[in-house]
Amino acid sequence: MVATATAHEPRPSLTPRSAELLDTVAQSRNITDGRNGKSSVAVIASADGAVHETIVLTPRRANGAIEHGLQRDALIELNLTRVASAVSAIGARKPVDLLEGTGNAVRGRTAGNLVIITSGLSTTGGFDLRQVGWNADPAVTAEQLRSRGLLPDLTGWRVLFTGIGETAGAQPPLTIPSRERLTAYWTALCQAAGAASCEIDESRVDHAPPNSDAPVPVVPVPGITSVTGPDGTERTTLLNDVLGFAGDSAELSPSARELMRQYAARVTAKLASRPDAVVTVRGYTADPPGSTEAGRQELSSRRAQVVADALRDGGVRHRIEHSGGGSAPGMTATATGTFDETIAGQMRRVEITC
Repeated sequence: MVATATAHEPRPSLTPRSAELLDTVAQSRNITDGRNGKSSVAVIASADGAVHETIVLTPRRANGAIEHGLQRDALIELNLTRVASAVSAIGARKPVDLLEGTGNAVRGRTAGNLVIITSGLSTTGGFDLRQVGWNADPAVTAEQLRSRGLLPDLTGWRVLFTGIGETAGAQPPLTIPSRERLTAYWTALCQAAGAASCEIDESRVDHAPPNSDAPVPVVPVPGITSVTGPDGTERTTLLNDVLGFAGDSAELSPSARELMRQYAARVTAKLASRPDAVVTVRGYTADPPGSTEAGRQELSSRRAQVVADALRDGGVRHRIEHSGGGSAPGMTATATGTFDETIAGQMRRVEITC
């Protein structure tokens, strides 16, 4: 198991699928008896190389004999708990190159199951998402890295990615299109590295605060920006391209509702130790010809309320205040006498502060 565990992703944890995989390995009969007998093991490593721990999964008695009796399930559960604790303790101490870290973790080992716990938002090494961007061809990108010798040798490994696209800290949440492209990138990289299988775990992860505070660059996400102030307050701006409001509508698109579910989990984790914190949601509109100040105020307020409701539906239990600001302050889409849709797109937005 390899975890990146940067300051911009939730604390690493076992998903139900990865826990099930560990249990299957622990139940393996490809083992031998005795203190020095062959066992199933979990190797836990951090992608920055700071952590490397081996935990035996095979249930054994104090004398080294394999437990086949009444204590078997309890011993396996204890071993899995030890793995979960080791994984959740990982926190990156420096910038992480996931490709290099994965290669180091598997080098010299017999191919088996490889669980990679990561947001996938790589900013170091051969695959820097800030340089690659969101529109590159995944297969072409993977082949370029393979030809340069920058991919790990995953020949024969069965790879499971967990936590892809899950963010924390100053990293903005991902839209559904960006998550899909990120998934395509890592699937292509995994396949080009020679893995026997490459799967993406869609299980929801625990959004506990990260262990790491090592500085990490932010990966820009189209339509979303987040700014953290000196007091730790974060303001996230969601443009209408992300929210999907149509015309005079205040109805969120299905993809926007999924994004708000993800963002709600992030807000809940961020404010877990601040029960009295207040989340504010403020909406803004453009100023198309024929619109009125009162109409713009009313529409911006309705859109802010819809976003606030989506946060509550996503599990935010803190107090949420919402309001409309009418036309975005200091901006107009009609400065040249004609309606500029590009400017209007920047004006139509919702800001969330927590």
